[in-house]
Amino acid sequence: MRKAFWILLTCVSLVWIGSAATTARAATTSSKLNISIDGDFSDWSDKPMTNLDGDAKASLVADDSTVYFYMNTNPNDNKHGFVSLPSSYSLKVGDKTISIALSKAKGLGAGKAKAVTVSANGRTISSAQAMISRPKDSHGNYEIVEMSLPLSDLGVVATSSQNISMTSSDATFGGATLTTTGGSTGGVILVAAGFGIAVVGVVKVARRRKVA
Repeated sequence: MRKAFWILLTCVSLVWIGSAATTARAATTSSKLNISIDGDFSDWSDKPMTNLDGDAKASLVADDSTVYFYMNTNPNDNKHGFVSLPSSYSLKVGDKTISIALSKAKGLGAGKAKAVTVSANGRTISSAQAMISRPKDSHGNYEIVEMSLPLSDLGVVATSSQNISMTSSDATFGGATLTTTGGSTGGVILVAAGFGIAVVGVVKVARRRKVA
């Protein structure tokens, strides 16, 4: 009985430790999104896309440390003239709202990509990355952007199952809001391990009693 008591106590302790571990960082279901901010947008092909106003498309995903954003203003080649990206966005992590702005891609020619700076609440975030491309279609030029925003440098204290969303007042968004959900799996893993140890210990004690 004494051994069984200590085994169960160990199990409860591991459950408590595991529960504490779930408040580490915001994350989607995958901690390895394999996104590089380099102007090659092929790594977005398997990411969930949201249709915005005027056939624009955008995606918002996150891993255990970073929020990633993608937007194509004219994926169906049906707009005439120059189609620009929104210059500002509203990012919400939990209860905290952050104003995100991109600098202008001055001098960017058709078929080229250029890195631009990212600001949060008026302050340049040096660790954030953003690339803007201006492909040329049959009607003119349009813009595509991909961006990464490190949560720690945005002053965000992430918690498990935290909602992350992005929108913009620009007409291209049409009032739509992109969302993703965070949550660490570390606690679940530790809890499972704790119960595994306890079950094995109880089985061993039971077997010893039968032998005796």
